[in-house]
Amino acid sequence: MKQEILKIIKQGENERVEFKENFVDEVIISLVAMANFKGGKVLLGVNDRDKIVGVKTSKESLQKWTNEVKNKTQPYLNINAYEVSIENKTIVVLEILEFPLKPVSFKNRYYIRRNNSNHILSLREVAEMYLMTKNSSWDFYPDKDSNLDKLDQEKISKVKKLIEENLRINLGDALSFLRKYSLIVEENGNEYPTFASMLLFSKEPMMQTDIQIGLFQTDSIIKKSKVIANDLISEVEEVMDFVESYILREYIFTGKPMREERWQYPITALREIVINAIVHRNYREGVHSQFRVYLDKLVFWNIGKLPYDLSMEDIKKGTKKSYPRNKLIAEVFRDCGLIERYGSGVKKVIEQFKTYGLKEPSFKEVAGGIDVAVYSKEFEKKEIAQKSSEKSSEKSSEKSSEKSSEKILEIIKNKPEISAQEIANIIVISPRAVEKNIAKLKHKGLLKRIGPDKGGYWEVMEI
Repeated sequence: MKQEILKIIKQGENERVEFKENFVDEVIISLVAMANFKGGKVLLGVNDRDKIVGVKTSKESLQKWTNEVKNKTQPYLNINAYEVSIENKTIVVLEILEFPLKPVSFKNRYYIRRNNSNHILSLREVAEMYLMTKNSSWDFYPDKDSNLDKLDQEKISKVKKLIEENLRINLGDALSFLRKYSLIVEENGNEYPTFASMLLFSKEPMMQTDIQIGLFQTDSIIKKSKVIANDLISEVEEVMDFVESYILREYIFTGKPMREERWQYPITALREIVINAIVHRNYREGVHSQFRVYLDKLVFWNIGKLPYDLSMEDIKKGTKKSYPRNKLIAEVFRDCGLIERYGSGVKKVIEQFKTYGLKEPSFKEVAGGIDVAVYSKEFEKKEIAQKSSEKSSEKSSEKSSEKSSEKILEIIKNKPEISAQEIANIIVISPRAVEKNIAKLKHKGLLKRIGPDKGGYWEVMEI
């Protein structure tokens, strides 16, 4: 046990380990944050510099602290508390497992562990965490302001057919299909469409599904724009139609009977990005998606932060299990054959761009949403040219500086008491530039100041 604790201390604090000198409320907050994450340990008697300082305990201390954790958490937490003696000092380990029914609160506030610190959860994140624990999501709930008459039968038939063909099953009539997928729910003898059902099958365009897409010459010059407001399945095709209308396409003749078609970007990867944006968008925010098409890049911005327990690196690597924000919508898209499995999309997109010979797309959180940018060969060439130009400019500046330094030395040899302003007037550069050059010459040991600034003189050193 002692060796295990020493190893933990050596590794330092992380998302599952916290060090505290004494038992205070912040200890309970850390235990709550860990319970809402994946569990962890708080070590009492270790300071924030990873140094063992020890903690004073009595016979009742552990039981007292255990009870205090219970009394200040809701639902109450049962911790495992034990002592370890290291370097003749007592360390108390408070251990908590991941709680099965989240979230747990401390004094009616909810926390989550991120890296080595505790973060308070927003009301939206609290709701999402609760739904995830119940293996549910917002889109499973009924829209009681709507009714089944507001659903488009053609759209329902289209999706039902896609699923039947993809899974090779028979889903029966439209109502049987909707009930099977929980796209309608019964409450008090009435059937209501779920929020997912309205987003997928509404007869009327819904403001929540708006996508603003445009052709951009620059960030401020828009050549063409369009608002897409349709059911989620149809929006995928409409976005792809717009993108394909304005990205480059070439035909490669290889000697085969059929010519090969090559787009500016891998189309299947673009489609994956669009589907991910539509499936994982936070439709409760009421903020439209913004997709921008440039001559040499594409940018997709979508409202909706990453889940509380995932980082951007987790998403890119595809190593952690991803829980979709809109679980029911994701399930329908998956069974239609539009997505494969949760959490694999981004990794697959990155691999496809690399295989296509393009740089890795950029994924980042911006303004409460996810921003995805993809770059063409033309963009990469422009980047290389710009870097080359910057290097040339730097070299030119260095050469100019060297020439100025040589001139300054010659002038000072002939007139050691000359001022920086007088030198600037002679070689036609700024006094500031003269001072910079003189500082470099002094640093190189080529120039030395004799006496004060006023009344002194310069001495050129012979190397």
